[in-house]
Amino acid sequence: MTSVLPPFVQAASGSLGAASANTLTYPLDLITTRIQATEKGTSIRKQIHTYGLSSLYDGIGADTGATLLSSFLYYYVYSFLRALVVRGNGKSKAAMLSLPQELAIGYLSGIVSRSITTPLNLITVRLQTARVSDDSPTQRGTSRFTAIFRQILAEEGFRGFWKGFSSNFVLSLNPAVTLYLFQQYRRVMLKGRERASPPPGHSFVGGALANSIAVIMLYPLLLAKTVVQASRRSNSTNNSSQGLSIQSSLQGIYTVGGFFALYRGLGAQLFKGILRQGTAMMVKQRIEQLVVQAYLRQRALRRVQYKS
Repeated sequence: MTSVLPPFVQAASGSLGAASANTLTYPLDLITTRIQATEKGTSIRKQIHTYGLSSLYDGIGADTGATLLSSFLYYYVYSFLRALVVRGNGKSKAAMLSLPQELAIGYLSGIVSRSITTPLNLITVRLQTARVSDDSPTQRGTSRFTAIFRQILAEEGFRGFWKGFSSNFVLSLNPAVTLYLFQQYRRVMLKGRERASPPPGHSFVGGALANSIAVIMLYPLLLAKTVVQASRRSNSTNNSSQGLSIQSSLQGIYTVGGFFALYRGLGAQLFKGILRQGTAMMVKQRIEQLVVQAYLRQRALRRVQYKS
């Protein structure tokens, strides 16, 4: 079962749910990124003591903007493509599609959303890791967002804003797998009206479990992407970050720390994912329920007015 609401409603509810979850879990997201981007991680107590509590919200504006845009595009494209496939198969809107169809629709939706929001994601990673970097931009009279934007443009040109994008050809399976597993959870665990409109508790648990499985499957690539986006191009031949790619990042992490290094920060990523995806699904489902209830009330009111 999946939502039968119009694409715009699904996109709006999905983006608002994702933005709410992002705001709630942002400090944990920042901590996770810093653990992933640095071999030894960073002391959170030291960060707070040195830079203040506000340092745990570095880049939240850019990240929230990227989250809103990415989630809106993903759910809009997903619901639009799914409606086309369902209509072509002659099925009802709430019908389950096959696994290849669901994954293909989710994958294409992920590619579209990530291709547009990758520049904002890249700037967010730079903002999150700037305080633990020796070469963070500190230009007077400009915001840190603008300074990092100019830094990337000067060092690598416009193509630099899509640094690490190649990993998205695999990582776009993450939201596709997550959404598919969440739908399977609804199908197996819920019945009747609850299956079509899951209660908040089931929305949270289902979203958290689905996201955890998807993250574990693709985590090394997620780690490598963060390392690549956090790195800067340098003219120094001694700087290992020069020309860093997803493949070389994976090889470097494995060479230095072995297999388990490919999963550094996984615990924090899973904990963040449980809170974020669970909250996002819960808020999304609740908004859709409110939209349906408002529609039913409006229709009942029209009927009363018509009879009178």
